[in-house]
Amino acid sequence: MSAARTRPDFRLKAAIFFAFLVVYLAVGYWLQIQHAFIMGDTLSRVAATQSVLFSRDPHLAALGFIFTPVAAMVQIPAIAFSAVWPHITTYAYSGTIMSAAFMAGAAVQILSMGIDRGLPRAYSVTITLLFALNPMIVFYGSNGMSEAPFIFFMAWAVRRLIMWMVDDDVHHLVAAGGIAMGLAYLTRYDAAASIGAAGLLVGITTYLRAKPPPRLRRAFLDLLIVSGPGFLAFLGWAAAGWLITGEAFAQFTSQYGNTAILEQSGQTAPNFADGLRFALICVMLLAPTLIPLALWVTMQRWGKPNWQVLIVPVAMFGAVLAFQAYSYAAGSTFPFLRFFIIAIPMTACLAMLAVPDGVFVTPTRRGKYAPLVSAEAPRRHSAARYVAVAATVAIGIPVTVIGMAQPDYAPQEYGLGAVLSPDPDNVTERKATEHRIARTFGTERKIAEYLDTLDLPDSSVITDTVYGFGILAASSRPRMFIIPSDPDFTELLNDPSGNGIEYLLAVPPIGRGTSDALNLRYPTLYDTGAEVATLELEIPNDGDGQPDWRLYRVNEPVG
Repeated sequence: MSAARTRPDFRLKAAIFFAFLVVYLAVGYWLQIQHAFIMGDTLSRVAATQSVLFSRDPHLAALGFIFTPVAAMVQIPAIAFSAVWPHITTYAYSGTIMSAAFMAGAAVQILSMGIDRGLPRAYSVTITLLFALNPMIVFYGSNGMSEAPFIFFMAWAVRRLIMWMVDDDVHHLVAAGGIAMGLAYLTRYDAAASIGAAGLLVGITTYLRAKPPPRLRRAFLDLLIVSGPGFLAFLGWAAAGWLITGEAFAQFTSQYGNTAILEQSGQTAPNFADGLRFALICVMLLAPTLIPLALWVTMQRWGKPNWQVLIVPVAMFGAVLAFQAYSYAAGSTFPFLRFFIIAIPMTACLAMLAVPDGVFVTPTRRGKYAPLVSAEAPRRHSAARYVAVAATVAIGIPVTVIGMAQPDYAPQEYGLGAVLSPDPDNVTERKATEHRIARTFGTERKIAEYLDTLDLPDSSVITDTVYGFGILAASSRPRMFIIPSDPDFTELLNDPSGNGIEYLLAVPPIGRGTSDALNLRYPTLYDTGAEVATLELEIPNDGDGQPDWRLYRVNEPVG
């Protein structure tokens, strides 16, 4: 690529990144700080990251091993400034900073898919805008969830593998496998499916086009380059969890993990066919033209030069969608629309492949088994073809808006109706539920504020983080809390009176509350104080799915 072409491309990418960084940061500020609409997983990660810096026993392992670590670890620098601006943790704005940066980066990756292939600049920018302004992308680019970094790493990996198909440059395998997919796994477990798909795709491709012996060894080496780092990330994360907690896969075996949450919440596995139908509907709500667009791209590219690039997004993004569809149909995950969000970048990627190639970027080192480069100059094509594909992608935006308002498919998103359209005169049950969702964690912030005013010393209040993370994140004095990541948690919980503990924060021993460490140690604590504490305050909760809290004062030691 010439320097003359590189400079404007870089400026365009920088402009896209900073423009959408500002958009997502602004939306996050409006949602989370002005309207206090905060996702539970976001606030939980913030509380865990806060514990790394400001708990009674600051240490990196306080992040825990239920969530994969990337989305939390990158928030550490922002949370370090929470003493200067408490909203960073109280309203989980550190999560917004994280997701905004990654989703803006994802927009740059989508744009780069067009630039890499020399597509018209206006078309590449249009598809990028349609991706970046999709309401699900805007929401998850601003709310601090792990979807943003996952989409970024997946889009990066797919983009580099598309180019590897064209020029056989090993640098693409290193970037896609050694960096992008390894970090994708440390962001979301879904990436395991794409790591496997990438290994098969690269291994088979190398075997077929590197015909001189030893082709099998070459194929295996390329497979190791692209999938080995992801496999090592899998082993490393499991080993770290086992060494520190005794559980290699805490997400599935811990009392706080996904499997336990499903059981505690009474979630039942759907009929397998119904589960697959649910997954298909979710994909259609997020990307209604995905299947027609995929068929169109196949017809346009089949048998033509570089047709094999189509396999990359279908295999990589498709593996994630298949993994999520099977997981829900098998009853091992929740019916959440966001689990299928990868369909949106998949559609954008296919749109970039649905139009004729231009002049490809010059590879860093063209591989010896790359397909032959056509000597013909790219022809000019009618603008109608580009407009038609862009219009196909644009159809997804209004459909996604409708999908996000469906409680059966979008239980975490439809509560946005209370923010976007408060309608105080609407007395329907649905609107009441929307407002409860929007109020979630407001009670926990009030509890934190009350405890802060008591001016308690460090190590005064025992709480579990099953529900208590909202209180921890909102408190200006997190060292007053004793939490499960503290090494002396069990010792202090076993004898709160003898260890000078002043308060126990209790939740009902039902649903997820059955896994609360205080309820496990003192089964009658919530109802009677279990003869170790006396009820001081009862706090009804006006948030959705949150418990009514009871604050117990620990009894004075006898004798």
